[in-house]
Amino acid sequence: MTLLNSGSDEKPAGSPGGARTSSATPPADRSARWDHVLTLLASTKRLSVAAVAVELGVSESTVRRDFMEMERAQLARRTHGGIVAVDVAYSLATVPRSADEGSAQRERVADTAAAMVEPGQIIGFNGGRTTTSTARRAVSRPDIDARDGKPGLTVVCAALNIATEAVLRPSVRTVVLGGVAEPYSFELTGPLATATMRDLWLDTMFVGTVGLDINAGLTCNSDAEAGVTRIMIGHARRVVGLATADKIGHRALAGICPVSVLTDLVIAGPVPEALRAHLTEASVRLHEV
Repeated sequence: MTLLNSGSDEKPAGSPGGARTSSATPPADRSARWDHVLTLLASTKRLSVAAVAVELGVSESTVRRDFMEMERAQLARRTHGGIVAVDVAYSLATVPRSADEGSAQRERVADTAAAMVEPGQIIGFNGGRTTTSTARRAVSRPDIDARDGKPGLTVVCAALNIATEAVLRPSVRTVVLGGVAEPYSFELTGPLATATMRDLWLDTMFVGTVGLDINAGLTCNSDAEAGVTRIMIGHARRVVGLATADKIGHRALAGICPVSVLTDLVIAGPVPEALRAHLTEASVRLHEV
C-alpha cells in the first residue's frame, strides 16, 4: 500500500521510490473505496491523493472528490495533497480486508440497507461487519442533519464499534446499551443491556446474522448476543435482515429469530427458490443486490 510521505526521506526497504504494490483487487465502487481508505487511514493517520489513486487504480480527481465528501461527512480532515485522520478512532479493531467477493457483497448490502433509513428515525444495530458498514453509511448520509434542536438520526447500538462510528457525527444522537462487552463482536450483553433496551423503541432494527436457515431462522454464535438482539427486534416497527449468500443454509449456535419475524431481507448473491418461496409466504420483502 502506498502511503503519504510524512516529511522524511526514508523509503520502505525493497521498494524503489518508496512505492509498494497492493496484491488486492482495487475496490470498484465508491462505498468500497471509502471502506478501503478508512481502513488505511485508521492505521496510518495520513494519506495522499496520489498514493491512494495508485493504490485503488482510479484517477486523482476521483480521489479528491472522495476526500471532499469524506471531510463533509466528518470522516477525515483534508490537507494539502491529502487527508489526515480525525482525533477519534474509526473502530475499536481495524483489520485490513481484501476486496474479495464476500466483502463486495457486504458493501452492496450495506448500501441498500443504509438507503432505507429516513432522516429523524430511531434505528438499531446488532454487531457484525455488515451492520457496521450499514451504520457507517447511514450516519454519513448528507441529508441527515439536526434541525430545531432535534437529532438528524438516533442510533441505538448493541456494539461498541458501531457506537464509535455514530458518535463522530454531531447530528446523530448515539445511544449505547450497557452491559458486558464481548471480546470478538464488541456486542454488549447481559442484564444491563436487556434492561436498557426494554425502555427503548426503534423505527427500524438492522439485524446481521451468522447463519440464515429456513427452519432455524437467523442465528449467531452467542446466546447472550442473541438475547439482546431479540429484545431489540421486539421493540422495532421494521426489522431488516442483512445477509450474503454464503450465510444461507448455515446454522450457528444461537437462534436470533425466525425468518418470518423480518419485514425485509437484504441479500447479496443467489437466493435459493426454497428460501424465496418461504419469504413470499411469510410476507417478507426481499431486496436482492
